[in-house]
Amino acid sequence: MVTFSRPKPKAIVAFLVGTCVIASLLDQIPFLSGSDRQRTQAFRRSLQLSEAEVVGVEEYYNTNVDVAVVEEVEFGDEEENNVDVAVPVAPRIYPWARSNLRPLSETPDPSKETFIFWHIPKSGGSTVKTIYRCLGKSIDIVSQPGQIMQAKELGLVASGQVDIIFSSYPAAAVHHLFDTDHKGRMLAMFRDPVDRLISKFFYLQIATWENTYRPEWKDMEILEWIQGVNIDNDHMVKKLAGKIQRDKATREDLELAKRTVRNRFIVGLMTEMEESVHRYNAVMGIDEEEDNNGRKCMQSYFGKGVRKQNSNSHAKVEKDSPAYQLLVEKNQLDIELYEYVLQIFDQQEDLIKLYQTDNGLEEVIADNGVDEVMALENEVAFENEIVENSPALAEAPENEIVEDSPPLAEN
Repeated sequence: MVTFSRPKPKAIVAFLVGTCVIASLLDQIPFLSGSDRQRTQAFRRSLQLSEAEVVGVEEYYNTNVDVAVVEEVEFGDEEENNVDVAVPVAPRIYPWARSNLRPLSETPDPSKETFIFWHIPKSGGSTVKTIYRCLGKSIDIVSQPGQIMQAKELGLVASGQVDIIFSSYPAAAVHHLFDTDHKGRMLAMFRDPVDRLISKFFYLQIATWENTYRPEWKDMEILEWIQGVNIDNDHMVKKLAGKIQRDKATREDLELAKRTVRNRFIVGLMTEMEESVHRYNAVMGIDEEEDNNGRKCMQSYFGKGVRKQNSNSHAKVEKDSPAYQLLVEKNQLDIELYEYVLQIFDQQEDLIKLYQTDNGLEEVIADNGVDEVMALENEVAFENEIVENSPALAEAPENEIVEDSPPLAEN
């Protein structure tokens, strides 16, 4: 026996009201400048729905959903047999990624695409920035809501004046800067979540050049920091869901994150930095062999004897220590996502090779059929896996607003 229940309009309205309350709180943030406050208010206004839009959302759930036929359905105390029941279908990937990012099934065309790099703090993003500056790429950094809204107002992507955008807010940046006529190509560098947080704790104790510098952490033991100070847990899953640090990430967020990364992200690993950058270069059309400057740049970062950029030596936290184990406990969803990314990284080796064939991926699909190409890619998912009828409420990453500790220049 399977039981479905209709989503209740009251619950929908409660969600919308809650969203507006969050938006109103933005007006009380004291550290925003006048211009930043205006842009953040504009960002906030995208949260608010008119009465007509509220009615439209309720009608959506009443009419615009997949229908499931079940043997028995309970509505309160009543039972009906063999009833067609409207059941909302959750999005297979985040709608901002579905509509505004190019799927992996499309061969990259660097002359027509703007790339976006998700800068996860302390995961190699600053090194990637300096590499692409060396390679002569036009870079823009939009790491905060005000910067994202300003870039949107200026039509940054449509202008064609930037090759690659770096942002710590993937959901908001993709949602506001790209559209169906100007789709982005997403790149990201991932790091073990526990190692990332350990590095963050020690790095921000000494990083006087960062606006997130935390000298008070010098007097703390890392266990004390984990127990009473750090709220930056499950960072990756929350960012993809458009949530802030104090929000709780859910298993549903994790599953959406997995499918989104699998279908829309060229993934790199900090532990495989050189190979990752080689792959980014292939996707961005950078020929390291023919381009003399490209060879010099790559050699300067990955040549024999070259020291790591922006690295910070610190005391080792043993895996069997209480501090390490507590970080594992608090970051279970991020750890699962990272383990999934490790698999994707291996799978995408074949995908990158397909991109570099003379005919491109689309020709291989036409010649061999989608199933065979998927086998060549080790089951990297294609656009036809994605359900297009995701709820309208999921379209915007509106909760992703202002963090207590904005990660601007952290590597």
